[in-house]
Amino acid sequence: MTPSFSNRQANRSSGGVKIHRNHRRVNWGRSAPRSRGTLPQEAAAEGMHRNIMEGVIMAAMAMSPGSVPGAAVRPTSGEIERHVRDLAARHPNRVGVEEAGRTEEGRPILAVAVTAPDRPADDKQHVLIVAGQHGDEESGRMIALALLDWLVTDEALPVRARQRVVVMPNVNPDGAERNLHKTPRGVSPNLDHAPSGAVSPEGRAVEKVAHALQPEVFVDLHARGGSGYSYGMVLYPRPRVYCEDDNLLHSIAAEMVRAGEQAGIPHVTHPLTWPGWGGDAADEASTTLFAYRNFKSLVFLTEMAESDTFSPSAEQRVRSGLAMLQCLLSHGQQRHPFLRHEGYPCGLLGMRYSGVAAVGRTAAERRRSRIALWRNADGFRSFRSAQPEEATVKRLIFEYTGAPVAEGAGLQFRSNGRMAVDAVLLDGRKLEPSEMDGYGTWQDECSTFVVVVLPKLEPRTYNVEIRFKGR
Repeated sequence: MTPSFSNRQANRSSGGVKIHRNHRRVNWGRSAPRSRGTLPQEAAAEGMHRNIMEGVIMAAMAMSPGSVPGAAVRPTSGEIERHVRDLAARHPNRVGVEEAGRTEEGRPILAVAVTAPDRPADDKQHVLIVAGQHGDEESGRMIALALLDWLVTDEALPVRARQRVVVMPNVNPDGAERNLHKTPRGVSPNLDHAPSGAVSPEGRAVEKVAHALQPEVFVDLHARGGSGYSYGMVLYPRPRVYCEDDNLLHSIAAEMVRAGEQAGIPHVTHPLTWPGWGGDAADEASTTLFAYRNFKSLVFLTEMAESDTFSPSAEQRVRSGLAMLQCLLSHGQQRHPFLRHEGYPCGLLGMRYSGVAAVGRTAAERRRSRIALWRNADGFRSFRSAQPEEATVKRLIFEYTGAPVAEGAGLQFRSNGRMAVDAVLLDGRKLEPSEMDGYGTWQDECSTFVVVVLPKLEPRTYNVEIRFKGR
């Protein structure tokens, strides 16, 4: 079965594959990093990784002139289309290519989906990566193609098994053909996403794919051709106040920066707070704010070091950009300490120490819960602990004034200390452990989490009591 960005079918169950990562480099193998005792095996594994990386980078370099003045137009639209269609022809069970739209000059705007079709579709997370919104920025297109080349390798099987990654490698093909920043009509596609909807074919194509995916992660790949080449950037939108996104976006962006720097190019990270970049107003027309306000995605915009007069080599740019994306994708393969399930930490929707979380047995159910709750987040009035607080009994009060949410909600609490749960009561009713209508609990190194699962969130006041066994 050919993958598709709109593929919603259920597939037969299959065992999951985990990856392991540390803070120095991403290890995409099936086992944790070994000690120095097994040098032959390590050397073989490292050699395989190096061969994969060199093949990916050489493929991208073949379509880029590197540091040639005025040559930022490559890879051309035709080269990109031939590359992705050849990739799909060689890997039909891993890669699907669809037209998300056509430009005013008739060029296709392609969306390339990569996943493992024999793994359950409902339990896959969705990632959308767009590149080439500005036609005079070659690095984003190169990195997008390198990512696609890497995603079909055996090394990337853990990602394909758990995620559907859709890449739009050339959103503005008309601009790329002329080395134009905007479209020939003068539209900047990344600023064509007002709440009323995009008006350009390029903007509409991005929105079409995004609405079909409702992604957990959204990345917009750019390059700093007009403002200097000495360093790159990993940027993120200013998040909703009083939620965990500020910490999550910054910490993940910092990891991406470190990965990019280890691959050879310095980077900085900060919020997208400049007017016109996206982040100052909730109704800003940027691609990043469109993805954040509609889907509560983890959103990042990268700017690779690039200039039409001088740039780091194509190899450096591709290696650094690919390393950052691999770092980001690794977060979809692990469980964040604040969440019950493995996957990207975009399911925390409001408050902080106590808060509202998406719920569901599968990634698809949690996605529906997340988006429904996000659309009603203004109704989260308060979530507070009754005072005075006791050591082994916690009483929580949550006030909700929004519309009913049939997709469910989790009322989540974090308590100091690692303790066993004795009982959980909702409005005086004792709950049982359940994914659907009950509670769940887990621990980190210093605390205990409890989430009360509501099959439906109604506008009213909820009273939760959590009783812990003695410390």
